[in-house]
Amino acid sequence: MEAGGWADSSLADVRPYTITGGRTHSHHTLQLTTCLITRPAAPGTAHPSPEAEALLLHCSGVPRSVAELAARTHQPVQVVKVLIGDLLDCDALARANPVGAGADPDVHLLEALLHGLRTRL
Repeated sequence: MEAGGWADSSLADVRPYTITGGRTHSHHTLQLTTCLITRPAAPGTAHPSPEAEALLLHCSGVPRSVAELAARTHQPVQVVKVLIGDLLDCDALARANPVGAGADPDVHLLEALLHGLRTRL
């Protein structure tokens, strides 16, 4: 191959862009700890891409976090978030934890825990 031509290593930079159709963000708010699980397939559901199919396979029967899905599929987190957003839109995936869970910690619970730790030390 000529110098300056397309090398296999340069194709890796293009692939995430093609997987998401050029999109860089999902309109769903997803944290690294957001857990997802597959939903029963609805009749007439469009067949997802191979990458989205892999996400569904990993979430089948057991909740998986966004971070875990990115690691298992060897994809950047942003790419996985875009694909998850698509799967949430077509009801193929569901959040396994409530939207508000983990967003704001219970301050009173944390203060009680801290107090308990201080009295034991």
